[in-house]
Amino acid sequence: MTEHINCIIIEDEKPAADLLQIYIGRVELLHIAGVFTSGTQAMRCLSSEKIDLVFADVNLPGINGLDFIRSLSPAPNVIFTTAHAQYAVEGFDLDAVDFLLKPIPFERFLKAVNRFIKLDKQLLESNTSKPAAISEPPFIFIRCEKKMVKILLDDIHFVEAQKNYILINTGKEIFRAYHSISELEEKLPETKFIRIHRSYIVSIPKIEKFSHHMIEVARSSIPIGRHYGTATLQALKQYQVTLGDLP
Repeated sequence: MTEHINCIIIEDEKPAADLLQIYIGRVELLHIAGVFTSGTQAMRCLSSEKIDLVFADVNLPGINGLDFIRSLSPAPNVIFTTAHAQYAVEGFDLDAVDFLLKPIPFERFLKAVNRFIKLDKQLLESNTSKPAAISEPPFIFIRCEKKMVKILLDDIHFVEAQKNYILINTGKEIFRAYHSISELEEKLPETKFIRIHRSYIVSIPKIEKFSHHMIEVARSSIPIGRHYGTATLQALKQYQVTLGDLP
């Protein structure tokens, strides 16, 4: 993954283009290399600069967004935007990263960006000859206090759900985010994180002690929910934890 993701916007409706620029500005990793109202205007930029990601409206003047991307070789990574859901199937046939239906909520935009980051990282790991130790560690962006905060997955000890927000505990700092715990659970890899309670997700490598009813992590004792006990112990068993002497 490069330090920045160079992206362009191809959108002929100014309010839609302005909204995408606002969203991109909230994500520090993204960098706008250009904003264009048609595919033909974007050609020079695509041919002269390294563009990592294209946000393209389907309904463009002249050649539409689908046909424009189809005409490029190799085709760039693209996130299509449109007010018409019927184009989604054709968009995914072009191996689009995602398809955003207008009006676009920021949370849905961020999910699409995270999907691209994950795909780009997988491609990089499959093609690079560099040692894994120097590759960038996995992370997520979380909206905290009106800002997008980058949190390394390896830093997360556990997540706690409150009434209408979650607390992400990294041992050194606690981040408050207005997401549901289920939304975050979908973004976390099952190989490293486990839901042990309707209000708690813990990092398996950070677990210090555990019993049939309790897990200790980051000097906190967290209860294992009644409906989560079997799945929790099975997950820990996969990490060669000895269960026979548990109290």
